[in-house]
Amino acid sequence: MYVSVDHKSRVPLYVQLKEQLHLAVATGVLRPGDQLPTVRDLAVRLRVNPNTVARVYRELQAEGLFVSRQGSGTFVADDARAVGQAEGRAILRQRLAEAASLAHSLDLSAAELRRLTDDAWQAAKAGREEVTPDEHD
Repeated sequence: MYVSVDHKSRVPLYVQLKEQLHLAVATGVLRPGDQLPTVRDLAVRLRVNPNTVARVYRELQAEGLFVSRQGSGTFVADDARAVGQAEGRAILRQRLAEAASLAHSLDLSAAELRRLTDDAWQAAKAGREEVTPDEHD
């Protein structure tokens, strides 16, 4: 499954789901023409209220990411990748701002933050999720 939610997170489920669907389109996991699960199916899979999924689908339709076809379901719009990438960049900017704020709170230098960012980038390119602390030493 291309989306999941963390029921223990402080981030509202609605926000988690919307961001993940944006990123799924931006990264090509969801492609133009792909059919999305029904509201009910996705709500059951994620253990969330169907109204939450319906709200996300409606908002993403309004943004041009999804289209609804009467009697057929909800699909990724033909030009969704550009919309998804723009939102993906906005999400990335927000996460980088949060990381920079945390680094500042920890009294890290800009150079140390860049090194950590470079390490994370290299790990992502290598297909790993995180870097071990002594990997750069």
